This record gives sequence, C-alpha cells and structure tokens, in this order.
Amino acid sequence: MTRIRRARWAALAVTAGVLAGGAAAGLRGESLPELARRIQQIVSRPEFRHGAFGIEFYDLDAAAPVYALNPDELFTPASTTKLVTEGAALALLGPEYRFHTRVYRTGRLAANGVLEGDLVLVGSGDPNLSGRIQPDGTLAFENEDHSYGGSVETRAVRGDPLLVIRELARQVAARGIQRVAGAVRVDTSLFPEGAAELGTGTVISPVIVNDNIIDVTARPGPVVGAPVTLDVSPATAYARFLNHAITGAPDSRPEIRWQDDRARPDGTRAVTVSGSMPLGKPPVLFAYAVPQPSRFAAVAFAEALREAGVE
Repeated sequence: MTRIRRARWAALAVTAGVLAGGAAAGLRGESLPELARRIQQIVSRPEFRHGAFGIEFYDLDAAAPVYALNPDELFTPASTTKLVTEGAALALLGPEYRFHTRVYRTGRLAANGVLEGDLVLVGSGDPNLSGRIQPDGTLAFENEDHSYGGSVETRAVRGDPLLVIRELARQVAARGIQRVAGAVRVDTSLFPEGAAELGTGTVISPVIVNDNIIDVTARPGPVVGAPVTLDVSPATAYARFLNHAITGAPDSRPEIRWQDDRARPDGTRAVTVSGSMPLGKPPVLFAYAVPQPSRFAAVAFAEALREAGVE
C-alpha cells in the first residue's frame, strides 16, 4: 500500500472512530474536550506513529470551525481533493446531470450507406465509458479498484469494459452507416490530454474508456521459471504485450513491470512485460495506464464498429 493510501486510511480511521463514538452529535460547548480526547486516543495509536494528521470539523450553521488539529500545517491533500471537485460539480451541475458522449459525421451519408467523411467521437469528460453502468442506472465499484493494481485484493468491475463503446457502435450502425470512407477520430478539445493523475498514474483526458486503463491479470505458471500467463482486458490492437515475466519462488513477491513501452508509427503501443509471480499464489491484476487515451478510444471504437457491421 502506498504512503498516500496509508494516509487516506489513517484519516478514515480517525473519522470513523470519532463518529462511532457519537461525538458528531454535538461539537459545541462541553463536548469539545471529549472530542479532542477521543481524537488524541486514535492518532496516538502505535500504527500511526509515523503519520501526520490535520483535522478540522466545520459547523455549517455557525460558519466557523469548532475543532482543529494542526490547522496551520501544510499537507498534500491527495485523494481527498476529489471531495472539492465532486462538491463543485454537484453544486454547479446538480445531482440529475448526465454526461452525453456524442458521435458526429463530417461528410455526406450516401444512399448506399457509405459515409463520405469521418466519424468523430467527442470526449465530454464522461467518466463512465466503461462497464460500471448497471441495468438499474447505478454504478458498480470494487473496494480495491482496478486503478490500484498489484494487490491480490484488486478487482475490476464485472462485465464488458467496452460496454458503452459497443453500444455507441451499434447506434451508429442503426443510423444506416455501413462503411466509413474516412477515419474514426476522437475529439479531445474539451481540455488538454496528457497529465498523469498522481495517485494511480492514469492519464487525464476528456475521453475515458475503462478509466483509461488496460487490466492485465498475471497468473503464475506450473513450476518455477515457467512463463507467467497474462490475461488482457479489454484486448484491443491499441496495445500488444510481449510477455517476458516468469514464475518465481513461492515466497517471492508479485511484481509485474512495463519494462519497455514504445509507440508505433500509428500511435498504438508495443509493451514488453517483465517481472515474476510467486508459484502457487493467486492471480494479481495490474493496471496498465494507457499513455494516449484518445488513440486508445479511437482503436477501441473502430474495432467495435467493425463488430457492429460497419466497415
């Protein structure tokens, strides 16, 4: 577990311990010393001896903090920053807002079903071009999400990671398009693509297919020194994995590395995989963060179009 994630869980432990003790029922007056005592009991635990804590409870009615611990210290906020982002989105867009990912054509659609131009998938910032969407409209998540690869607890959500991309391709075919004379393109002009998210290393982009991750599940072979088996999902022409990973001793650590990751002239990737998996141990999911999400999306969409009967 990374240092950032340890800090996150430590903060959650403090919050959970305080709330479970009932201190959240009232944070004014005589309850404040008791609140401070309970927090100090938690942060003084031996497992947190290398940790640093900054805590504040804010009273919305009084518009003022009622408790603070190390309020003037500077901390790396890490994943808790998402609370500000999501809070702003809820305030500005509202809880009923839905992202819409659109596909446009740039040329004339002839009577014979030939599109005399390009198909353009426009990235809208929709974070769920994936298999997370459930039949009832809710989103599926795992406790140890696939973006945090490398642990036996890591899981991808069940189902097809290209669920939405394939549905978009079927909708294109249903509009009568049988062949695209031009190219399949992805418009990422909404905001710049390319910065890496610091917690997971995934690349930020207006188009987000399967969280801009390819799931690579590594399984040890039958004997020490045997090749490791790699299961890739989604399997697309965007990335080809050359497997050099081997099976290690039973007491070794699972470690899969992208030793060499090269761009081909067409923007797809050639990835050399090294490392090892311990003999007799369960498979582990590792996350390959795609370096260019727009190219990944274009390849996946083009393949889905072919599956739907669009040449």
